[in-house]
Amino acid sequence: MKWHITLPPTTDHKSRLRDLPAYLEGRIIGQDHVIPKVVPTLQNGELGLSDPGRPKGTFLFLGPTGVGKTEITLLMCQYLFGDVEKHCIRLDMSEYQNQESLQLLLGQGENSRGNMGRFFDRAEGRGFILFDEIEKAHPRVLDIFLQVLDAARITVANGETLNLSEFYIVATTNIGADVLMDVKSSSITTIERFIEDLAAAELRPEVLARFNVRCVFQRLSYNAQKQIAGIMLNKELKLLASKGHNLTFGKGVLELLVAEGVEPRLGARRMRTTVESHCRHAVREAMLQGNATSGELTVVNGKLVIQST
Repeated sequence: MKWHITLPPTTDHKSRLRDLPAYLEGRIIGQDHVIPKVVPTLQNGELGLSDPGRPKGTFLFLGPTGVGKTEITLLMCQYLFGDVEKHCIRLDMSEYQNQESLQLLLGQGENSRGNMGRFFDRAEGRGFILFDEIEKAHPRVLDIFLQVLDAARITVANGETLNLSEFYIVATTNIGADVLMDVKSSSITTIERFIEDLAAAELRPEVLARFNVRCVFQRLSYNAQKQIAGIMLNKELKLLASKGHNLTFGKGVLELLVAEGVEPRLGARRMRTTVESHCRHAVREAMLQGNATSGELTVVNGKLVIQST
């Protein structure tokens, strides 16, 4: 069994924990109600105030695709641990829908440790474990998941028991997404209660009860969609500026990106690809035609073009 000891928080670490709400508020758009729910559990975990013998924190994120459930998980991991690729173990439950998939997760044979053992080593025994679309998991995988939530332990095929008490556990689910897409005017509290009831029926009540924090993510308003488009566009413009293409954007650009980058059933999941495609098309065309690649992006016939300023 591998054990990892949490060191007392330093003054600098405490300062960063105080700044955590502002960090998330500046990056998670349209889900303001979620941040006050997740922050106390994260701060408890980092200050050594979480329950001994359990994960540092357990989160269930419910809601439609493309509204920020995975994004907030990655942001929390980045803020607390720095290297998301190293410290965030992402398990897509669509790959664990049958009994045989347990071998993929836990290994097969006395010398095997499965994906769980491999990911655990990469994360050096601390970080986040994301169970994406938990409703798709085989019932036996859910049983393993309950063990993780309860005791922060998982035993792999070679008999080794991995200690997960230095991890935050996050599960996402699209249960109730259709309901959220059709909601017209109900309070957040009413919607959350209804969605959690649906989740309890599908996941089993004992699964739902084991999460410290349960958050229902709302569908994105048009204003939130434009904010997300603006954030991703500014990131892309910063990248292009580093390559010598200094661009601003004018009226109608965000509206075009929202129209193409947001779908009712996928939320803003395609926004990044849409932004990259439009911006790079504009720069590429300008380069090929020998025109200036710095200026203002404007909309012409449904495409972005660069106008010299």
